[in-house]
Amino acid sequence: MGRWGWRLFEGDQDLDVVLSISDDDTLGITTGQWEYSLSAMVHQSDMLAPPEAAAVYRTAEYAHQLANVIVPYIRQKLDTNNLGERMFAACRAKESDPDDLFQEAKYRTIMIGALMMRAGARINAADLQHLRDLVPQINCTSRRTLFDDHGFRSPGRAQFLAALDHYQPGVARSFQEPSCFKCGKIEEDIGRKPLQCKKCKVATYCGKDCQRDQWREHRVSCVPPGHSRVLNV
Repeated sequence: MGRWGWRLFEGDQDLDVVLSISDDDTLGITTGQWEYSLSAMVHQSDMLAPPEAAAVYRTAEYAHQLANVIVPYIRQKLDTNNLGERMFAACRAKESDPDDLFQEAKYRTIMIGALMMRAGARINAADLQHLRDLVPQINCTSRRTLFDDHGFRSPGRAQFLAALDHYQPGVARSFQEPSCFKCGKIEEDIGRKPLQCKKCKVATYCGKDCQRDQWREHRVSCVPPGHSRVLNV
C-alpha cells in the first residue's frame, strides 16, 4: 500500500527489499530454512493491518519474544560463518550496474546494513564506512509522493545515520521505537522518549531545537490526525 510512515521499514519498498534479500536468487547466497526470517525483526504493521494484528505487536509478550528470541536468533545466523558479511559483499558487488536508475542495489545495501544493526550482528569497519559513503548517494525526499517511492524519507535517513553513530556489535538497534525526525536519536541515546508533535501526533523530536530546525520540512505534512487527504507520505 505504498508508504505509511516517514522512517525506515514504514513502506512497501523497504519491506519488499527485506524479502528480496532473503530470496536465494537475489544475492546467490543460500540462507536455508530459518525459523525466523529477517522480516520478523522489522514488521512495522501498516495502517491497513487489522486492529487485532496491530494489537499483537503492542503486547509485552511480543516485545519479550522479539528481544529475547527472534533478534538473538537472527544475530547468531548472521554472525555464523560470516553470513552477514558475505551478504553485504554480494550486495556491494551489484551496486555498479549502470542500468540501475533508481539506485535499487545501493539501497539494498543500506537495508542490509539496517538489518545487521537491528540484529546487532557484526559489521566490519570497511562496511560501516561504505554505508556512510552510500547515504548521500541515495535519493531522499521530505514530502509526500504518490508515485516515486525510491530511497529515504529524511526522518529515515536521520534514523539510519544515528544507528551508524551508535552501532555496537552484539547490541540490537531498534528501528520501531520513536526516533527524532531531525537527528534520528532514540530513547536509548537521549535517556528519555522523544517528544511527540502536538499537532500531527506523528513526528517525534528529542527536543525543541531539533523540532525548530526541522519545522520548514515538517510543516507541509503537519496536519491533525484524520485531516490528511493523502494516505501515502
